This record gives sequence, C-alpha cells and structure tokens, in this order.
Amino acid sequence: MGVRMTTMTPDKTVIQLSGLLELLRSAPTYKALLDTLRQPGKPSAELGVLRAARPYVAAALARDWGAPVVYLTARIDRAYNVTEQFPVWFGEDAPIYRFAEPASPFYERVPWGESALRNRISTLGALLDERVVDRHPVVVTSARALMQRTMPVNTFRTATQTLKVGDRWDIGKLLARWQQIGYDGTTMVIEPGTFSRRGGILDIYPLTLDRPIRVEFFGDEIDSLRFFDPSTQRSIEKIKQITIAPSREALPEHTPQLATTLSSWFDALPNPEADVTSALADRDPLSMGSAFPFLETYLPYLYANPVSLLDYAPENALILVDDGGELRDVVTSIEEQAVKDRAEKINAQVLPPDYPQPYIAWEMLETAIRDHHVVYLGHAEDDDMPELFEGIIAPETRFGGQLKAMLTQLRKLRNDGDRVVAVTMQAARMTELW
Repeated sequence: MGVRMTTMTPDKTVIQLSGLLELLRSAPTYKALLDTLRQPGKPSAELGVLRAARPYVAAALARDWGAPVVYLTARIDRAYNVTEQFPVWFGEDAPIYRFAEPASPFYERVPWGESALRNRISTLGALLDERVVDRHPVVVTSARALMQRTMPVNTFRTATQTLKVGDRWDIGKLLARWQQIGYDGTTMVIEPGTFSRRGGILDIYPLTLDRPIRVEFFGDEIDSLRFFDPSTQRSIEKIKQITIAPSREALPEHTPQLATTLSSWFDALPNPEADVTSALADRDPLSMGSAFPFLETYLPYLYANPVSLLDYAPENALILVDDGGELRDVVTSIEEQAVKDRAEKINAQVLPPDYPQPYIAWEMLETAIRDHHVVYLGHAEDDDMPELFEGIIAPETRFGGQLKAMLTQLRKLRNDGDRVVAVTMQAARMTELW
C-alpha cells in the first residue's frame, strides 16, 4: 500500500483527516510493526518516515497502542509544529499535552513562566492518572524540556489531593497544605494556582483544570463542590469530587531548610535595592515556605534523585522519537553549553558553588528511553536498523502551483488503480475542475 497525500491548505483552518488513518492501519507492514512492538523484551523499530508524515504515523500508533504515547523531538519549534498538527489526525478534543520548556536556560535565575508550569504539571498529572482506560494521553516534548529535572513521582502523588463531598477537613490545615504544594493565597480566585477563603467557603483554581472550584463547608464537612466562573464568580456546576495537583514542580514545603543551608551564600549577595538582579530577595520566601516567581531555580536542591518526564511514563508507554541521532546531538549540545554557563556564574558569584546539576544527561535519558517500547519515526541513534516503512510513505511530485500538471498526475494515478486523496480548502472548485 502506498499513501499519497497532496495538500492544498494555505491557511491554518483545522481540518479533520482522521479517516485517512485507516489506510495505514490496514497495511500489512503496519500490522507487523505492532506485532513486533508487543513482543517481550520491548523491541524497538526504525521506520524511516519522511518528516511531514510522522504526525500521521504517530496518530495511527497512538490509536492502536492502548497506553500513553510520548513523542520526543530534538528542537522546540518541531515540538510546537507536531502539537499543532495532531488535532488534524486525532480530533480537537483529544488528550494531547505539550510538555513545555522552562523559559530560562539552565543555571539562569529566571521564572519558568505560568504557561510552562501549567503545561508541565498537567502533563505529569495526566501520565499518572490511572483512571484512564481508553483516552490515554499523547505527550509532545523537546530535548530541552525532557532534560529538565522535575519532582519525584512519589512526591507528586503525595502532594496530590482528592476532595469529596462528605469528607471532613480541618480548614486551617487544608489551607496550609495548599500553600505547601505551591498555591498562592489571594482575596479572589481568578488565576490558576491561587486560593481564597471567605468563612466556610474556599475557592481554589487547580493548575490541571480549566475552571476553579468552590468548596463549601458545613462545620468541618464538605457540603458541596462546584465549578465556578472566575469572571463572574458564580457557581455553574455541581461535582462530587475533585483532584488537586501541586501547582509547582519545586514544592514550597521543602524550602525552609534550604534557606538555612544557603544562608552564608545569601549573606554575601548584594542588597536587592542596590542590585535588582540579586538572589538575596529569594531568602525570605524560601524561609517562609512560600511560592514566588524564582522558586524553580532551587528545584535541584530539593530532590536528591534526578527525575525526568520519562519517569512518569508507565512501563507500557510507547516512546516515539523523531530522530534518534538529532535528539542525542541536541541534548549533548545543550549540556556542553550548560557546563560553560555554570562555570561562568560560579565565578561571577551569582550561583552557589554547590548548585546541583539541574538537568538529566544524555546517558541517563538514553537508558530511560530504551526502558520503554521505542519507535524511531525517522532514524535511530546508530542508524543501522532497517527502515520498515521505506516505500510505504513517500513524497509526491511537487507542482509549484501548476494546477493543470497536478490534475494530469492525479488522473494518471487514478487510471493506474491508485487511491488519491486531495486535501484542500477549495473542494467545490476542485470538483468542478476535476
């Protein structure tokens, strides 16, 4: 079976092409690939698929695999591109997660950004959600995001709360716990990652949800749980239970001891009034166990064991690698630059001399990848494996805007018995010309 796709979509309108997945899923070579991947020992495979068709192949595999799928790219722009293409093949309501990169390079004291934090926490929570039986998450990430250390899996589980109607809680202890897992107290909940209290009514906006929650108490018992609209503050839907994930990857509950450990380094820093870039401003929120913009800077101190996204992927997850060699080279390049940055910042006394390595090196990432079922959509790292999809998916002739030449070629393909699917935003006009 050959899959030929001629695309004529000049704008960004989302179209649905999921029906074309059946062409690939019915191919004997594709079925053989699935059988191979399901064999004991977690065998890997190299497909040799051209870059433009890889999201198409990934969507077919994700539909058939029956477990979470993680798509690894070397470059950030490629991760964004794949994420934007997936709704075409999966549908717009598919559980697609973009595991984002922090805004800062390694060893830089820069806030990670609210969007990156929310995307990352949502992704980690989705991979740990054992209630999912048929809509498993599909995660897209880049080399930079994959390298970033995060909190251990057990720490994430312990920090995650489930509230149910009828549960009994000490309100004071519940609010303190929310602060310990990274939520900010405020007078009115509008933004994700915040909470508030008005008597026996608590509002909280979990990072993993698109709406905040109102928790109403009768004494120490949860009387009701409701979603509410943050713009009007009106309750809109009753629910029976809700899960609240941590709002930060560096949990404030672990920081007071760290502030003591770093006290001598903080003492040597300039006053923030004289130098607005001084990290001395971080000492007080660290000591109080509060969330603040630069909190993730101190994440490597908080967790002894290096953990990455791949530690959250279950054992039966399918890892799709865009290109093995490119992923290795980009990770190695980022690491080499990070080593230089570390030395410069320690010499400039803006980084503690004992600052732990904030990233996972390639050797550990490679091992973690191979601990799962792996498909190299392009080429493997060593590039000596057979390309299973060679000849199955191939580029079509380029027409350079010459409509007549394209139509002539399509007629020839049809006359030869090939199946042709033309993707266009001008279907009516093409039907007239055809």
